[in-house]
Amino acid sequence: MRSEQFSKNILGLHPRIRFAGVVEKSGHLYAGVRREDTTDHLSGRSSEINIAQSAYIMDLRKMFAPELGQLRSVVYSYDKVHLISVPVKDHVLVVSTESDVKPDEIISKIDSYVKSVESELSLYPPTNIINEEKKEMLRNLLVSGISEELVAEQLDLDENMVKMLAKEIKA
Repeated sequence: MRSEQFSKNILGLHPRIRFAGVVEKSGHLYAGVRREDTTDHLSGRSSEINIAQSAYIMDLRKMFAPELGQLRSVVYSYDKVHLISVPVKDHVLVVSTESDVKPDEIISKIDSYVKSVESELSLYPPTNIINEEKKEMLRNLLVSGISEELVAEQLDLDENMVKMLAKEIKA
């Protein structure tokens, strides 16, 4: 299951979920779905920053796992919404709910759903989201012998995405 469908399915878990999206570690939103009957509380750059910070904070908090156990979620509760971040494979699921919802209830539904579909999940974005110019740069960097890790850093892509594209280019 791709990230787009996964996001839609998460949105369908509860009628008070406003938004669900899959974010890579760098903070790039792969896929996101907003419920049609909701209004945006954040717009433009504020929304992007909020999503990017969710991924960053999840990554920072993982450093405490040896002492505290596996990180299950991060919740921010505001007057208008709850913002929930849940690690899923190498990504972060970002969910926004109405403020009258109990975050633990949503997290429990998400955990159950993720466990039920985990073997089917392929959350990396479709390769067609990268334009031809960027693909050509990627191809040239790989051919020149630069490591996939450095290519990912240079092009601001997830390393696993670069590996997937490298396989596609070689085929």
